[in-house]
Amino acid sequence: MIAAVRFLLITLAMLPTVSSFAVEGRDYPSSLGYSSEWKCGDDENKFSWYCEHQEEPADEPKKKDATTTTGKTEGERAVKELEKIRKNLDEARALMVVHPTEETVKTFMEANKVEIERAAYVTDIWRRVLWQNAELNFELKNPMNNSAIRVKDRQRNADENETMVALAKEWGIFFFYRGDCPYCKHMVPTLQWLTRQYDMTILPVSMDGSTIEGLPPSVNDNGLATQLGVDAVPLFVLGNVKTHKMIVLGSGVLSLQDFVERIYVLTQTKPGDL
Repeated sequence: MIAAVRFLLITLAMLPTVSSFAVEGRDYPSSLGYSSEWKCGDDENKFSWYCEHQEEPADEPKKKDATTTTGKTEGERAVKELEKIRKNLDEARALMVVHPTEETVKTFMEANKVEIERAAYVTDIWRRVLWQNAELNFELKNPMNNSAIRVKDRQRNADENETMVALAKEWGIFFFYRGDCPYCKHMVPTLQWLTRQYDMTILPVSMDGSTIEGLPPSVNDNGLATQLGVDAVPLFVLGNVKTHKMIVLGSGVLSLQDFVERIYVLTQTKPGDL
């Protein structure tokens, strides 16, 4: 037993001390609190992989004032810059036209090239903004794509036909004419077609007591023309037999589609809807 204790003491004496494991200039006070290259919180540490660093809040960018020391807003400065660009381009164009030389033409072409490139850049940004902001897309209301146009036209035609059929129950067309008006007689087939297609009532109103063939019996003007301000024929007015409301459709030679479109627009829509 004594020999075993002596061997243990000798063995412990031969082991290196704890401080011999320390990095030069550092010591290890305990296994839980030590100072080393691994310690957190030291800005000089290079190996603090397991430490959580708190990012210092970045300084908020200072808001630029809308005005400069000159008192002009950014918009006002942009207007001045645009005026300068236009002036320079106009001067280059004027020199080219008034004094056409290779130099003046080249100068204008160079200035014009810059403006074309600027316009192309703006156009590119414009379309990107348009694609990503549906509320700015005018084509949702008035498409330019051929396929979408066909869809819109089909829907529009259906709406117009439904309108014509529905209105024919209470509305009719007053046809103001004169016997010496060749265009008035030319309108007879179109008015006949309106009656056949939509059962629309046509009431011819003679301004001079004459008659016209191919339409229902005419009535002489009883002052309605003056009330409506009729001063040219043929003139067409949509009238409601119940409410006596009158809507002037137009004058001159109109096609069947003209009638359908105008009746639909004037009775079913408001300015700006289409």
